[in-house]
Order: sequence, then structure tokens, then C-alpha cells
Amino acid sequence: MKLIIGLGNPGKEYDNNRHNLGFICLDQWAQSREKKFAKGADFDYIVMENVILIKPKTFMNNSGEAVKQVLAKWKVNEFLVVYDDIELPIAKIRIRQGGGDGGHNGIKSLLKVIPPEELKRIRIGVGRNKAIAPRDYVLSDFLPEEKVLLNSVLALAGKFIDIYIKYDFNAVLNEYSIWKKSCSGAESSGIISPKEES
Repeated sequence: MKLIIGLGNPGKEYDNNRHNLGFICLDQWAQSREKKFAKGADFDYIVMENVILIKPKTFMNNSGEAVKQVLAKWKVNEFLVVYDDIELPIAKIRIRQGGGDGGHNGIKSLLKVIPPEELKRIRIGVGRNKAIAPRDYVLSDFLPEEKVLLNSVLALAGKFIDIYIKYDFNAVLNEYSIWKKSCSGAESSGIISPKEES
């Protein structure tokens, strides 16, 4: 079973925060595919034939606690997380497997439960404002113009999620590589072409 985790904080006051981009991505994926998250105590979830998608309700810094509850209920052997990244410009996307927490408290919590080398990642940039402390910045709402920029990259992330569900992470990486080449040297409709992974 594959587990796809969208990171964010529960509650209406956080709905449009930059830090809730993982939730926003999974919500848009579900809405466009006419699926609905079931309500749970520690996480909201969608269960499909070979995959579970969750939005932890344990708050960002304790996201790993929700994953522990998933592992107590289902046999999971693959993990993919979708989350905001302050180190990437707005609407930039990067996909990779492994790595550290990069100062992201949600990832830090997941890595207490999931070995770093097993965690597959879709990182979506939210940019950074040097005049605002990082904590305050990620817990503030997206500006309207930022939401417009994000529309295309959220649709792209949804396509990668579909590929992961239907095939595997290698298929996602192949499609990501093709996409990178297709937009190399150009910026199109809100998606900023990515740099090569190190």
C-alpha cells in the first residue's frame, strides 16, 4: 500500500496559509477527481485500491503521529509527501526521494517515523520574504496573485500524484524529467522551470 501525505494544519484559520500547501494540493486533486476525504480523529483520508491519501490533523509539527496511526491500521510500504518549501520560489516544483528535513518541522516529524531514504517528496515553492520571520511568513495567507501562479503547479502536482498511484515513483521521476526538458530555458503559464536536482 502507498501512503500519500499532504502536510498542513487543521482548522479554518489555516486553510489558505502557505504552510498548508500540502493540504491545498490534495484537496484540489480530490475535488477535480470527484473524491472526498473521510473524517478521522488523527487524519482525514481517502482509501483507494492500492493507496491511502491523508491530511494529518495532529498539526504540522506532529504530522508523524498521524502516520503512526496509519501504520497501526494499514500495511504501508511506500511513502510520498507533498509540502510547501520556503527555499523554492513561488510555484516552483521539485521531486526527489530521500534527504533531510531542511528546517521544515512537518518533515522533521515524519522522519521520526519514516526512514529518510524511503520518503518520496513533491516540494512546491512558496517563496520567502526576508522582511518577515519564516514562521510568520508560512503561517500567513497566500496573496491573490500567488494563488494564480500556483494553479498550474498544483495541476501538475496532481498529474504526478495520478502517475504515482497508477504506476510507481520511477514513472513519476521519468515524467518529471520529460517535463523539465520541455520547459527548460522557458517559463510558462505560472510554472517556473526547475533547476536540475543535485
